Amino acid sequence: MTARERHSALIEAMITDGTLTDAALIDAFRSVPRHAFIPESGALTAQGAALNATGNPERWLAAVYADNAVATRVEGPGPERRSDTAPRRKMPSPRSPEQDPDAAASCSSAPTVLARLLDLADLAPGQEVLEVGAGTGWNTALLAHLLGDDAVTSVEIDPRLAEAARRALRNWRHTPAVHAVDGYEGYPPSAPYDRILSTCGVRRVPPAWLEQVRPNGLVVCPWGLLEGAGVLTRVEVPPNGAAVGSFHAGVGFVPLRAPGPPYPPARDSGQQPDEYRLTQADPVSPLMSFPSAFALSVMVPDWRVRRRWIGTGSGMWVCDHAGTSWVRVYPYGTSWMIEQGGPRSIWDEFEEALEEWSRLGEPEPSRFGLAVEPDGSHRVWLDGPDRRSWPV
Repeated sequence: MTARERHSALIEAMITDGTLTDAALIDAFRSVPRHAFIPESGALTAQGAALNATGNPERWLAAVYADNAVATRVEGPGPERRSDTAPRRKMPSPRSPEQDPDAAASCSSAPTVLARLLDLADLAPGQEVLEVGAGTGWNTALLAHLLGDDAVTSVEIDPRLAEAARRALRNWRHTPAVHAVDGYEGYPPSAPYDRILSTCGVRRVPPAWLEQVRPNGLVVCPWGLLEGAGVLTRVEVPPNGAAVGSFHAGVGFVPLRAPGPPYPPARDSGQQPDEYRLTQADPVSPLMSFPSAFALSVMVPDWRVRRRWIGTGSGMWVCDHAGTSWVRVYPYGTSWMIEQGGPRSIWDEFEEALEEWSRLGEPEPSRFGLAVEPDGSHRVWLDGPDRRSWPV
């Protein structure tokens, strides 16, 4: 299949499955092909396979027009990290670049995720938009097609990516402003904005974004407390009072850089446990299933998880962000061994939270939402901002 045929097939598939319904968005996706914004070499598939348009054009095009993220820059862990989003229903494997926060520095968003993000933004002519994370420039081009070049401001922390995005946009006859600056601070010179859209995941909505959006404007971005168990959130920013966000569609994400040092890697420290227990019940599934993992990320503070492979099979390592409290889970014969140590008993907290989640009817992530108070505090609510909530 040619690039044009693959592009057309992808758009028709998104229309058929209901991802694309808005006429303006359909026109934008039909008019701006993804392959014009994916580098011909140096990119990786969602599974980590190298892509080269010259050496294997068929595989390159197949990856470009699959409904997956394409990693366009990969590097080791470091403080300056950005990424776009990929569809996610389960916790990610740490092996593939767009899933591993220590690997992918930039990705081209999965088409369906990008379509949902743009649809949630409720875009209309006359609006001014700030995009955080230009990446390849594909989303920037879609925004420019929808709103016009002068209505779009995009920021990208990596100067090389910013220049590559500008070049791709010029090749496609678009010239929105693309600035090589840190998106955590927004972009004050062009504020205020009617919409702020980010393809970078956040744990807390940056104060600058809320300050730079107009009253009754929207911030749309991936949000989550646990790598791989995030959601798209649409935050409505009123003239006064709390900003309120609704949650939509599960996504995996790599976080936007925030002030402060990066977290150390979550890995088994080899410590001896303070306590251990055997269980017949599968302890891995609740942390690997998206709905329960998301609920646990909200209801139990300060924890991270990594899959862990040992001689007896696949288990898990859980720890707080400081690495002082931890849980080690692994198969033990026909049972599971759970070991934990440190000042917190994280596994006990999990069991209590799962019991509460069950009593609440095992709510899906879409029943939760976000409130950002005027003092900057964040809380996640269930079934409404005035109902049950958890500080985060």
